Amino acid sequence: MRNNLRMLGLALCLTPMYLQAATGQDLKPAYQTAQGQNTRSAEPIPVGTILPVSLNTALRSDKSGSGTTIIATVMQDVPLGRGETLRKGSKVTGRVVEVITPGKGSDESLISFQLNQVQLGNQTFQITATLRAIASRTAVLDATPELTSSEYADNTIEIGGDQISYGEGGPVMVGSQVVGKYTSQGVLANVDQNSAAPSGGIEDNARPQAFWLFSVNARGAYGFGDLTILQSGRTEPLGEVTLASNRKAVRVDKGSAMLLRVNGSGPESVQARTIPSRETGQ
Repeated sequence: MRNNLRMLGLALCLTPMYLQAATGQDLKPAYQTAQGQNTRSAEPIPVGTILPVSLNTALRSDKSGSGTTIIATVMQDVPLGRGETLRKGSKVTGRVVEVITPGKGSDESLISFQLNQVQLGNQTFQITATLRAIASRTAVLDATPELTSSEYADNTIEIGGDQISYGEGGPVMVGSQVVGKYTSQGVLANVDQNSAAPSGGIEDNARPQAFWLFSVNARGAYGFGDLTILQSGRTEPLGEVTLASNRKAVRVDKGSAMLLRVNGSGPESVQARTIPSRETGQ
């Protein structure tokens, strides 16, 4: 009886080898294919994706302490490719990392933060995002089109300088070059996926990017006076943005907007670092 059990066990162990030999197929590719699918799904928000967001919470170096939650709203449907879209109204969240006020090791007011989570459908994914541009609430209002009819709006200038015609499908111009078109939600434009520089008009075979009210060339801070982007998140620590001001406090009000660029997404994206708080009065 014992010998019979041993023979049965040996037969079960050798069965996959016999099947492989009989079919001439390797059993590994199925596992590797699954691995490849998991790798692709690990980046639900493709690298290079532009995210135009509006802040639901204010950022203030005199009031926002380390660890304060930041919430922003995606302001335009964002094409992701593969027939998928990050919908307008989706939430992007993060936290304040560090706050420094004048006299505490710096002549400037500084606030560092990360926006590192995106709501996609009913799931939330980690991202590493850099900051291309930031605009005050006033700059956003100035760039918002005013409807003159059900189909058209007054022509205006986007945040950062592009000329735009706000009829549905109207061209977005940089000089004499058409770089995108207007939709009911905002600007769609083609950009180079590596540098995010304009690459000409919208093409059927390319994935357009959502810029909302921002110019495709928008870089830096608009409408804040002396506010500067000291760290955009492109260097270490990756994904961490630092804003600086010569005033007593960095102040970015609710309703201000940001143009983010995703540099990675999924479970392996950069997480917010934890450092000792150095803010004053807390």
